Amino acid sequence: MDNHKERAFYAVVGALVGDAASMGLHWLYDQERILHVAGFEPEFRSPNQFDYQDKGYFAHQGKTAGEQSQYGAQLLAMVDSLVDNQKYDEASYIKHFRFWFDFGGSWKGYIDKATRMSLLNIHQLELANAPITACGADDTQLPTVSKIIPLIACTYTSHTLPAMVESAVRVTNNNDKAVEWAQAITLLVQAAIQGNSPLQSVEMVRQTCSKFIHDQIDEALADPELSITDAAKKFGLHCELSAAFPLLIRIIAGAQSYQQGIRDNILCGGDSCGRAIVIGAVLAACFYEGDGEIPTEWLKQVELNGGVLSLPIE
Repeated sequence: MDNHKERAFYAVVGALVGDAASMGLHWLYDQERILHVAGFEPEFRSPNQFDYQDKGYFAHQGKTAGEQSQYGAQLLAMVDSLVDNQKYDEASYIKHFRFWFDFGGSWKGYIDKATRMSLLNIHQLELANAPITACGADDTQLPTVSKIIPLIACTYTSHTLPAMVESAVRVTNNNDKAVEWAQAITLLVQAAIQGNSPLQSVEMVRQTCSKFIHDQIDEALADPELSITDAAKKFGLHCELSAAFPLLIRIIAGAQSYQQGIRDNILCGGDSCGRAIVIGAVLAACFYEGDGEIPTEWLKQVELNGGVLSLPIE
């Protein structure tokens, strides 16, 4: 039976659950402290500023376990646009991005640099009566890819998907390398939706993408004897895709279940929420209706935005 639509839907759900599961320890850069305060089941903690002293950035004051980080909010802005417009449209996406993050927007929480700069650029273009397009920051951090999961889920069979992904990325991250990473992640999620295993999905991207991406995947899979946390230290725990992409590839390629992949990601530390969007999407699609699918008890802890259930998946 063709269950590609179901896998596509669960890619979106998996991204949101992964983000929420990671939020309580997001941007804590000390792996030993994470293990000390949360053990080997570090998911769905309420953020605690005392966990972060001298070891990270405490960004989620007032949030509780099961809520989204700003990465999940970025994803939901795209969900709202797709539900409202029934297909991708850059102007609609910009409108809903502003509904979430601009003055008086619905998001209450941390706003990252790329989002701030994009909003400033939008206001400057408005003042100049100029077209609002490609308004993103010159930035290659993880907000690049947080919004593309619903777009891929709804249009994974379309030959115009690469152009739509580039348009969406440039709204917040107007940078050629950011687009290149996003296109690689698009192929990764498409492969998962088609029913490939995590490792098969990674291999399909390695064989299809540019030399730049191919070399990064080679780097990600090198030194197989390294633990995932040591590999994370090698690549870097920060928000830049130069570090996050090989790390998320390493986690996905070795994952035996959705739960294991998300836990490994949290235990690595750093920008766990940003990586979890991609890891969660890929693993939820790969393990749909299998032994490694999203745990039911995890699904119960996340209140899905109503628009997710109404996504116009082809």
